Amino acid sequence: MRVLVLAAAAAALVAGSVHAAPPTNAQQAGRDAAAREAVNGKAERVVYVCDRSELTRRAFAREHGEVKFVTAEQALTGAADDWSAPRCVSEVEAAKLSAMLGR
Repeated sequence: MRVLVLAAAAAALVAGSVHAAPPTNAQQAGRDAAAREAVNGKAERVVYVCDRSELTRRAFAREHGEVKFVTAEQALTGAADDWSAPRCVSEVEAAKLSAMLGR
């Protein structure tokens, strides 16, 4: 019985740690907003800044399906395979995308 309670408590801790924390300051909030760029065109293309940790990958896959990283150029041109779901960009690519969009 103790093992089940400990296993349930551990599972709850892991599940709780996967959720993203709210932005702690204006700079981070701005970076998060820049990461969720919707580029006008034939279809809306949404990108999120993602790190390459296993927790991030699992959380993103749970919410949006397969984890696919794209470059800033691919986000602007829509050169990725299918944009029916959001894509990930690294922090460096998010900065490039913001610069390309003049933000």
